[in-house]
Amino acid sequence: MVRTEGIPRLHPRDILSAGEIEVVRHTRWILAAIIGAALLIPASAIAQHQDKAQDRHGNTMPAASATAGSVKSPTPQESLARLAGEYTRIVKFVGQGDVPSFTGTAKFSVVLGGKFILEESSDTVFGRPVEGMRIYGYDDASRQYQMARMYTMSTAITLMKGASNDGGATINFTGETETSGAGAKPLHALLRRINEDQFVVILSTIGPDGKDSPFQETDYTRKK
Repeated sequence: MVRTEGIPRLHPRDILSAGEIEVVRHTRWILAAIIGAALLIPASAIAQHQDKAQDRHGNTMPAASATAGSVKSPTPQESLARLAGEYTRIVKFVGQGDVPSFTGTAKFSVVLGGKFILEESSDTVFGRPVEGMRIYGYDDASRQYQMARMYTMSTAITLMKGASNDGGATINFTGETETSGAGAKPLHALLRRINEDQFVVILSTIGPDGKDSPFQETDYTRKK
């Protein structure tokens, strides 16, 4: 057993120089300041730090909690692309007496990298085959929908521009069509979606009374 009697107890001042004692005091002051500052950090700053994460490359990413509940709305082009598929068509002539309805088919395809959608239709009207082609798109620069209409009964390409107030569920197109001997006449086309598998296109023009008058309605139903 080691005996300690008679060995004097030494105070730090007895083994440290005045300069070393000052360093110890300064170090204690710095530690106290750091601890005090940490206690005063607002909770919002801590939350902001916790909301940031880094990927394996060290790039800062937003917290998952900030984006998990957000839902991105489809672009007009993406909304039009939802029409892609094959359909049956029922063509009805409106306000033209007892004209029967005619049936046909249509195929919608996304083309040119998703920027446009192409419709190819094939009908039988009064016993004659009628083929049609329509191109739909949305111009980001003018913020307008656009459509080009062609079919085998005419050599003209009808160009139309449209707008929508409900994200593309209903699109109102306007343009002009040339008729033999009558010159240019206004043409309206209303595309209205009923659900994901059904939509209707109504064509109209200005009637003798000066009012918009529908003359053709085409109902589309997606094939199952």
